Amino acid sequence: MQYGDYVVLRMIGGTYPRDPFARPVYRGFPPAEGADLRVEVEPLTRRDLVELRRDPQVLSIAPPMPVKLVTPTATEAVEAPHEGTTWGVAVTGVANSPFTGHGVTVAVLDTGIDAKHEAFQGVELIQQDFTGEGNGDGHGHGTHCAGTIFGQEVNGFRFSVAPGVRRALIGKVLDTDGSGSTEQICRAIQWAVEQGAHVISMSLGFDFPGLVDYWVSTGMPTDLATSRALEAYTANTRPVSYTHLRAHETVLDLVCRLLLEK
Repeated sequence: MQYGDYVVLRMIGGTYPRDPFARPVYRGFPPAEGADLRVEVEPLTRRDLVELRRDPQVLSIAPPMPVKLVTPTATEAVEAPHEGTTWGVAVTGVANSPFTGHGVTVAVLDTGIDAKHEAFQGVELIQQDFTGEGNGDGHGHGTHCAGTIFGQEVNGFRFSVAPGVRRALIGKVLDTDGSGSTEQICRAIQWAVEQGAHVISMSLGFDFPGLVDYWVSTGMPTDLATSRALEAYTANTRPVSYTHLRAHETVLDLVCRLLLEK
């Protein structure tokens, strides 16, 4: 992530209606006919920003923000059962459900995956790295999430909710330290949709303190650094106007529309 760049969401080849009542809306995002979403990262001047906000194909402009893993909370260790299912599988009732995930393509956008783990034998894993580290999982959280979603039984023990999944998209958006950026998330969501994902799993959030610390490290006073980080956070989360929705809402709503139209 380069500070000073902007994530620009463009809708290519579609017509974005100015009238919000022109046709049905799904969670605030009116479907665009023949539209194709493009996520681009560009260094922009103030003049560029003014001109882009007038472009009807530009849905949102926001500076990249760091994101980080939603870290599990350590608790007292308990002995795992040696057979049967995990507590989560039992309490959700999925062990008795006729739905196994068969025919569903799941995307896990996390720290990657240990593709050699025995729990993933028989599952087609399509990996794409967005961090620059290469495929694999140097952290372990992505492997844990994938196993919880579609891991196969190991020695007769079930720990996943959808063991019938046979095709999974693994987008590595967080590095070994569990850190990434909204730029990587946007690109990964677009990739997952293009690869045919029906479900997308993410366990991450904005790293607001990390962005403040970065600006302070450049010599910026803490109050100014906080203000600048708040500006970036607001640009990524708060609607500015009808035609320039918040970056994450725009992407996720478009993802939902594309998946629903399959």
